[in-house]
Amino acid sequence: MIGKAIRGVNVREWVAMVVIGSFVVGTATNLEIASDVFIGARDYVVATFDWFFTGVASVCLLSAFWIGVDHRFNVRLGHDHERPEFSNLAWFAMLFSAGLASGVLYWATAEPILHFQGNPHLAMEGAAPMTPQAAQTAVTLTIFHWGLHGWGFYVVTGLAIAYFAFRRDMPLALRSALYPVLGDHIHRWPGYLVDLIGVIGTVFGVATSIGLAVGGMNAAMSELFGIEINVTNQLAIVALVSVLGIMSVISGVSRGIRRLSELNVYLSAGLLIAVLVIGPTAFLLGFVVSSFADYAVRVIPMGFWTAQSLEDQSWQSAWTVFYWGWWLAWAPFVGLFIARVSRGRTVREFVIGVMLVPTLSVAIWMSVFGGTAIHGELYGSTSIIDQVNADYAVGTVSVVERLGVLVLPLIAVVGFLLFTWLITSIDSATLVICTLLKRDELEIGVAQKVLWGVLVGTVTGLLLYVGGVTALQAASIVFGLPIGFVLVAITIGVFKSRRQWSD
Repeated sequence: MIGKAIRGVNVREWVAMVVIGSFVVGTATNLEIASDVFIGARDYVVATFDWFFTGVASVCLLSAFWIGVDHRFNVRLGHDHERPEFSNLAWFAMLFSAGLASGVLYWATAEPILHFQGNPHLAMEGAAPMTPQAAQTAVTLTIFHWGLHGWGFYVVTGLAIAYFAFRRDMPLALRSALYPVLGDHIHRWPGYLVDLIGVIGTVFGVATSIGLAVGGMNAAMSELFGIEINVTNQLAIVALVSVLGIMSVISGVSRGIRRLSELNVYLSAGLLIAVLVIGPTAFLLGFVVSSFADYAVRVIPMGFWTAQSLEDQSWQSAWTVFYWGWWLAWAPFVGLFIARVSRGRTVREFVIGVMLVPTLSVAIWMSVFGGTAIHGELYGSTSIIDQVNADYAVGTVSVVERLGVLVLPLIAVVGFLLFTWLITSIDSATLVICTLLKRDELEIGVAQKVLWGVLVGTVTGLLLYVGGVTALQAASIVFGLPIGFVLVAITIGVFKSRRQWSD
């Protein structure tokens, strides 16, 4: 199998494998030095480019809105007679699974609890930590980090890829989105370099998501089966989901990825309803409405805020800059995957479906889970703050335990969701990497899918082993930076070519 994969490798794949292989070998042989390098690189990028991350996020968001309302862009992503390959339910399910994956379970309770204890926005509002006002700000910040700005990255990237691939018959690749800027050079080394950046960003962005999620899955398994929470068990989980993810991608988009995504959405909806009904229902319903309203009012000002003091810079690097770097690292992967499953849809349908529907889902999800966690801190008799501060991964499991009803079944659902979301992350990322490195999707063989699935799992395991959450965050920020510059070029190219879209 491996020999067959190697024989089918082209020049672009060799370059990508050498870059990623060098990282793997260098990290494995110099663990302590590698950890210091990751942290040093992250600190430099944050100190030098924090303004860039916040700026590109806001530019992409405003550009996505403009594209959605400008009639010149409202064409079909494909030829005029084409219609969508997937139903709305299957499409939304794949958007949700590819774009959010397991992160919404990992951070849904941990992030609000952490912001609830203090953040720079509280000082600007004149509010004290661990108060009802702090609770609202904490959930609003969480929605901000998972809402419109991040999906704006995906809209700009995915839309440009889909338009030039399906309407202008160019390759389904990141480089095609840069055709208005690079012209025919997308078929030469500049275009291949862009795809290489996309591959590296995909590997490290997905590795970050998987590495964070296995902690939550380990916590769920600890409650269900008494399995100890440690790095060894988490590495075993990474190995297992890598194998299952490879099996899923081999089965194809229409079967493996679509079916898993739909199952994830059904189970997620069931879990959300259970927490809403069993938890403080009246409080949560009001909290959903107030959080959505607060986010709508503050989303633009929050997007342009840049920290000034060292303390605030430290907070912004750990949260907002990390998230924008993570979303950027995912942009080539999710953008190309969304483009792949969106053929036949109109641009306006694409913008509304990709940006607004997931953001609304996120607002409800974070308000319910974050609100349940914070309600217990404000009015309950037990606190999970110490548990979350010690290990972010136990947040959701701790909240489910606090409900006191159907605890084990709900924890089992949490564990299963993390498991299936990890699999969909591996399989969709592997498909995208192979697509970026081949001229045609039909050229992608089983051996190539296996090879790249193994590499993604290996990078995940190394980052997890070297520095846990810190190394994963550092990787996202560092590798998200060059993709940020690519997105700026894509945005310029989209508006440069807007007169041609309706031709």
